[in-house]
Amino acid sequence: MKPILTPTAVEVLRCVHETMESGIIPSLTGKTERSNAATIQHMLRFVENRMEQEGQTLFDEIARLRAFLPTTFAWLEAQAKGAALVPAIKATVETRRPAEVYPTLTMVSDDVAALRQHVCDLLELLHAAPEGDAEARRLHAEVRAYIVWQLEQEGSIVEPTFVGNGPRR
Repeated sequence: MKPILTPTAVEVLRCVHETMESGIIPSLTGKTERSNAATIQHMLRFVENRMEQEGQTLFDEIARLRAFLPTTFAWLEAQAKGAALVPAIKATVETRRPAEVYPTLTMVSDDVAALRQHVCDLLELLHAAPEGDAEARRLHAEVRAYIVWQLEQEGSIVEPTFVGNGPRR
């Protein structure tokens, strides 16, 4: 089924990219102009790739953090400063948008930012935990695994844009 609005935003970006490639860049002679055009091409690829992947990547991160953060409640409640975080985390984890609201990427990105802030708050407490706290070590390992995963997700969007496509600035 063809989308209602055609061409799609991604198709428009591809057309702009092809126009740069075939109609504008060949006529450029100066080093600065060619460099600027290469930067524009990198950015067009980046936006195109983000449009294709970012929504699912953010949804995956939300699912991961909504599953992980509640596993920290028992440990947080046992910490003097951690107990206050539990209601805030619960509110963020349990908040759902009404079904009739189609979330924009900005809205979903804001949701991820709120969940990431809880990870940062948790990490601060984990760093302050006594060395012998086995549960803190376990949670810290899970946070590190999440951070590695999150960086890999971002890399899967950013890397194909630039790697193998010439220098960028």
